Amino acid sequence: MRAILIFGMLLPLYSAHGQRRGEPGKSLGTVSTRGDLILVELDEGALGKANLFDLGHQTLRFTPEEGGYRLARGPLQWDAEFGPETRAAQVELKNFTFPFSGQSWSSFSIGSTGSIRFGPGNGAGVTIGRFDPLQTAARALANTVPAICVFFKPRMSGPRYVKELPDRVVITWSVTEPAGNIQDFTWFPTVNQFQAVLRRDGGIEMSYGEIAAKDAIVGVYPVSAGGAKAAEVDLSTVKAQDGPFTAVYESFHYLALPNPRDLSCTVIKALGDKFDFLAYYSDFRVDNQEAGTPSNGPLGGNVTGIGQVQRGLESYCSQGRFQWGFVQPVYSGSIQMQAGPPEGVPETNSRNIPFYRKQLGERSSDGAMLPYNYAMSQIAHEMGHRWSAFVSAKVNGETIRLGPTHWARGLQAPVPFPYQRPTEASAMGGGVWQDNFDGTFTQLDDDYYVPATGWSYLDLYLMGLIAPAEVPDFFILRNLVAAGTDANGHPIFKADRTKVTIQDVIAAEGPRVPDVYHSQRKFNTGMVIMVEHGKAPSKDLIERTTAIRKQWIDYWPITTGGRVSMTAEVK
Repeated sequence: MRAILIFGMLLPLYSAHGQRRGEPGKSLGTVSTRGDLILVELDEGALGKANLFDLGHQTLRFTPEEGGYRLARGPLQWDAEFGPETRAAQVELKNFTFPFSGQSWSSFSIGSTGSIRFGPGNGAGVTIGRFDPLQTAARALANTVPAICVFFKPRMSGPRYVKELPDRVVITWSVTEPAGNIQDFTWFPTVNQFQAVLRRDGGIEMSYGEIAAKDAIVGVYPVSAGGAKAAEVDLSTVKAQDGPFTAVYESFHYLALPNPRDLSCTVIKALGDKFDFLAYYSDFRVDNQEAGTPSNGPLGGNVTGIGQVQRGLESYCSQGRFQWGFVQPVYSGSIQMQAGPPEGVPETNSRNIPFYRKQLGERSSDGAMLPYNYAMSQIAHEMGHRWSAFVSAKVNGETIRLGPTHWARGLQAPVPFPYQRPTEASAMGGGVWQDNFDGTFTQLDDDYYVPATGWSYLDLYLMGLIAPAEVPDFFILRNLVAAGTDANGHPIFKADRTKVTIQDVIAAEGPRVPDVYHSQRKFNTGMVIMVEHGKAPSKDLIERTTAIRKQWIDYWPITTGGRVSMTAEVK
């Protein structure tokens, strides 16, 4: 099965269009150019329709009767006395048992992401796959586990409160969407308050106070012995006479995910096969909980010895040039498409770019960090998957995987041409490790791709930019065990060290072909802006994509020691 690549994950290819493997993509819209940018106006309905949350300041009532539930909707009924905050996900009822899904329950788990789950499980409410679209996940939840989705939205966090009374239990969430990270849509926490009441007689109420988020799954999911399908309804218009429903829900979501083959074919059919990479940016959001995008492509250019081979050019409408691209457009309103963090963003999380504001600012004349750090992290990392990180090494007869997909955390992967800091680990993972010669190792830079970094020696070899003799011997640390921190706060680990050479990689994968003397040195990226049918691109979309384009062109000679040029031209 072909796969989509994203930081930390190898994901099966999701197709919203039901295309068979190897089938050529189809055009999604009309293509034109705006200066150095490619403009795609989607065909009407090309990505379906969004269905955003519309139950704010209302209460839903699910009344049990034989055959399921009757539904009613009315003005907000809100219990302002939340009761104590619960630190544990598991709730034990003391006054009554709650009838649901054919059983009476004395306990259940409350997920911080807005759900209630009955029976054995992970103690965290309902869960779905990291990249599952809500539109399809909502259907897939039916007849899996007994659950109630009050406002189920992955990645939310915050306190939960439980108050048990003689005839009911009240559960209240006061949670935020994730904020400040490269994969987030907001720099600052948001307010989302909602409440569930579970009554002794089996009645369920869901109430929605202040809700900033616009996508979630709402519904009741008892498990049916007969395997009855859950009914998706419009909860804002459903009437009691429409029921009863055995299981009933509504999925609130953004536009459907595009097929990556459709994206490349849309551009290449219109403008020709003259792009090595394609990056997409949009004025609309798609049904993904993360602001970034996976990457995918046919690996055009016919490179071998890197653990991956060229495949499926025709399905991407390429004659051999196109290599790799984003799987979906990055939303112009996400923080990834903003030049930098505003003032007031907390600087305490080392995974977030504000943490590095002072350090990066010290290296510039105006005291500011390089703009569009998040955007560079995303595009460099994803396009880097064209070459990395798939190789293994054969060491003393043992084949050691150095990835897969991303360099292993314990791989020594220093950057010879740093993008902005003196010490950087590869954009594709790994770390910069100091051997303390006592069985411990200090991690000087970690395997996360924030701030944006350059390429390791191994990356540069796989890219065809340095010869095998230029790759210093390195090592991989296995069986990592935390052992404290040093005086500068760097983590220290105990680990088993295995020396690796580039010849060990060649022994496992064969030599890189074309070699450093014949490899490609000039690349072209198509920077694509996408809008819905009948709409014009916003000023923010144009300006931000243009700025990312400029930064992307500058990034390459810095991080390759001037050995590669990157253009982003449409002609």
